[in-house]
Amino acid sequence: MNFQLISATGIKFDEPVYEVMVPTKDGTIAVYEDHMPLISTGAPGVLSIRKKQSDADQNMEHFAVYGGIMQVDGKNIRFVTDDVTTSDEVSEAEAKQALERAQQLIKSAESRTALHEARSIMLHHEARLHLAQIKSRHHR
Repeated sequence: MNFQLISATGIKFDEPVYEVMVPTKDGTIAVYEDHMPLISTGAPGVLSIRKKQSDADQNMEHFAVYGGIMQVDGKNIRFVTDDVTTSDEVSEAEAKQALERAQQLIKSAESRTALHEARSIMLHHEARLHLAQIKSRHHR
């Protein structure tokens, strides 16, 4: 099956794959070829791709996504999101610092709107940190 990862800046991934693990509000789901047709909302988190069935977990490709829409038709999967971060674009130390700043924003939020925005920022940085931790584990 073919998988496309599309952001506001263009196509980030467009290749044949064996498995795509997509973060959703109810948890991560794995999608394989011949999956029933589906349109679903993605949640902030790490989206993982196994290109071949024989690929080990450490050979999977990972991206941080910040929500989006997934469309599956059995032979193709498309995930559309505003923003995507690749593992090459993130460091664990920077992600931790950014997450700490986001947590401070939550503590200091003075309105519901500010709190909602701070929580969105925190989810964004949690996804980046998770991606950085995966990258760190696989490069040891």
